[in-house]
This record gives sequence, C-alpha cells and structure tokens, in this order.
Amino acid sequence: MSASQKHAWFNLVVILVSLIAVGCLYPFLGWKANGALGLCGLLGFGPFFYRKRENEVVMDERDLLIEKRSTLLGYSVFWVVYVLVASLLIPMVYGKQGSIPVMVVQWSVFYALVLFLGLKSLATLVQHGRG
Repeated sequence: MSASQKHAWFNLVVILVSLIAVGCLYPFLGWKANGALGLCGLLGFGPFFYRKRENEVVMDERDLLIEKRSTLLGYSVFWVVYVLVASLLIPMVYGKQGSIPVMVVQWSVFYALVLFLGLKSLATLVQHGRG
C-alpha cells in the first residue's frame, strides 16, 4: 500500500469518527456538538505517512498524477456544493431578508474541509484501485 493510500484511509477514518461523534452528541448538546469536529485536528498527522525511509520511493509520477486529479475533483465538487448551499439552501432556511447566524458561517468552514478532504481521499483510493 502506497503512502498516499495510507494517508487517504487515515483521512477517511478521522472524518468518519468526527462525523459520528457529532451525530451522537447532537441530541444532547445541539449546536455545541459540532465541537467534535475538533477531532479533525488529527488530520495534521497525515504528512507523517510521507517520511522517506532507506531505499524507498515515497511518491512516483503516478502518485503525483493521482494526487492532482483527486485534488481537482475535491475542489470542483466543493465549489458546486458551496454555490448550491449559498444560493438555494441558505435563503430557504433564513429567508431573503434574514441574517445568517455567525455560528453557521463558522461551522461551514469545517464542513467544507471535511467535504473536500473526504472526496479527495475517496478519489485517491478509487484511482489507486483501478491500477
């Protein structure tokens, strides 16, 4: 298993655990349950998968191409979702003249990160699986 595959699996596990924690805590804490997204801070350990060891190539040209494609997919889908949410969902929930609570704006940054990294990791695993 390559370093980028290990990193992708790690990202998916951390994101899944974070979202499950938010879902389990939401009935008890309401909006405060989003604090469980702090577990996404573990994503910062991802670069440790790319440590160079003796006589080992960490990433080759294929891995770099997969990384570029995965990033492009995650970025593209993020913007489509962002535009749909900003132009359709928010006005439906808060009305045309309503103001958006600051907490919604703050948490949207974390959920955007989860969406982007989750899609990027899935795309990485799919492309490695195709051979």
